[in-house]
Amino acid sequence: MKNIQKIMVFCAASFFIAACSSVNTVENADFGSSAKMVSDKRIITDSGLDDIAFVAGVNEARTPSGLLKIQVELVNRTEAARNFNYCFEWFDGDGMLISSPEPIWLTSSIDAGESKYVSAVAPSAKAKDFRLKLLGNVRDY
Repeated sequence: MKNIQKIMVFCAASFFIAACSSVNTVENADFGSSAKMVSDKRIITDSGLDDIAFVAGVNEARTPSGLLKIQVELVNRTEAARNFNYCFEWFDGDGMLISSPEPIWLTSSIDAGESKYVSAVAPSAKAKDFRLKLLGNVRDY
């Protein structure tokens, strides 16, 4: 009889420990900060790329030093992990491109069906606007 009780206690303890290994998430329903979502104009020249890196939203903020900061949510609407390239361009208050020695293209990957955030901070306080360029990875085609 004592062995049965020991087995029952062991099973109950094992069940309790296994149940504790899962993760539940709780977050504030009245989220304390609000995103400043930007209306965007999209120029789609490659519909295949639009599936690989679909722009779901654009958020704009300022750093403590006053520089423009942009965060873009991209979604991979395909069934495979993909690579893509992206580049931010910055414009001053008159709409003139802020020149840099060379545009910096970055490569990133995104899993199937997942979303990913890419962000950048303007190179100077003169930047008032931006453009995000997306390019598919030529090795994927």
